[in-house]
Amino acid sequence: MIAVKLRHGSVLANNTAPLIAFAPCALSNTMSSWSQYASLRYVSFPVQTVFKSSKIIPVMLMGKFLKGTAYPCTQYAEAALITAGVAIFSIASKEPKGDSDTSFAGLMFLCLYIFFDSFTSQWQDKVYHKYGRANVDPYQMMLGVNASAICITTAGLIITGDFPIVYEFLKANPAVFQYNVITAITSASGQLCIYYTIKEFGPI
Repeated sequence: MIAVKLRHGSVLANNTAPLIAFAPCALSNTMSSWSQYASLRYVSFPVQTVFKSSKIIPVMLMGKFLKGTAYPCTQYAEAALITAGVAIFSIASKEPKGDSDTSFAGLMFLCLYIFFDSFTSQWQDKVYHKYGRANVDPYQMMLGVNASAICITTAGLIITGDFPIVYEFLKANPAVFQYNVITAITSASGQLCIYYTIKEFGPI
């Protein structure tokens, strides 16, 4: 909010894109994180690695579905080779630890993670395209997505009745707050880089 205020003179008044435009990717980003964390209980290390390194092709397919973007066959081939290379390198360079069982539920969570993550970057690119890349900067994108995500997450905690549990956990473990702050700072810095990359070079 401070960055948007300093750059544009107002937090919301000078935003070309309305906050509602960011809600779909905020929801998909929240669901992507939830699916990824949920999958960790059910899948082995090699499977996690393969899924995390195979996002390029799903992102391309989502771009075709959402925006009608046409990618040449050579680009699909390049994406497949990159995916295979990263997966092979990751699996070969690290040894699986502990349990190596992978359940059907874990695969479903990983598929949801890939789906929502692909949607997020393509929708953000769609916002840049619809409202003009010159009119929406990474700070406005971050404000819109995170403000919407806060509303969605808070509503989810209230509906599921988990809000008091979170409060009690933080109250019982005050040291956790500093880790949350560190995570927030590093996450925000990473988001700025991601939003800038999507704005300048696209989601692929």
